Amino acid sequence: MDAGNAAKYRGVPFSTDGIILEVQCHLRTLYAARTLTSTQWKGDLHQAAVMGFIFRQQVPQAPSIMRWHAPSPSWFKFNTDGSSLGNPGLAGAAGIIRDSAGYVHLAYQFALGTRTSVLAELTAV
Repeated sequence: MDAGNAAKYRGVPFSTDGIILEVQCHLRTLYAARTLTSTQWKGDLHQAAVMGFIFRQQVPQAPSIMRWHAPSPSWFKFNTDGSSLGNPGLAGAAGIIRDSAGYVHLAYQFALGTRTSVLAELTAV
């Protein structure tokens, strides 16, 4: 039983130190289960370190350069993409059809609402 409930229902005196210790215990349990992440300590990583919670530094991934390759003369190329912020999460889809000279014949994009990433990719086609 947590300290607040113990004070209310069992007449145990309320102790702020007891609540702090209880919160620290819960945090240690979450850290040991690897469910605490550095993003949950945004701006307070120093405090996390004081409590003994060490998080590996996230190394930013270098952007990759993408290039469009034209289809053979008299052919068209159809490119699509769909993605979601979370899985499921807010999703969108888009597509474009270009000829061998790169001229755009059709382009579209639309919001899908909440979808999985796979459904967003499939809907884009």
